[in-house]
Amino acid sequence: MLLEGNVTVTPDGGGPVRFEAGDLVVFDAGLSCTWEVHAPVRKHYRFG
Repeated sequence: MLLEGNVTVTPDGGGPVRFEAGDLVVFDAGLSCTWEVHAPVRKHYRFG
C-alpha cells in the first residue's frame, strides 16, 4: 500500500505501470522490476 508519493514500476520484459498514494499493489514472488520514483514514497508492506 503506497501511503505517500508515486512511482512507475517496470517489470523485466513488461510494460511500465504507475502507482500513487492510496494504491494497493500485489507483486508475485520472485518478480524482478525497476522502480522509478517520481515523488518520495512511504509504504506499508507485508511479505508472505
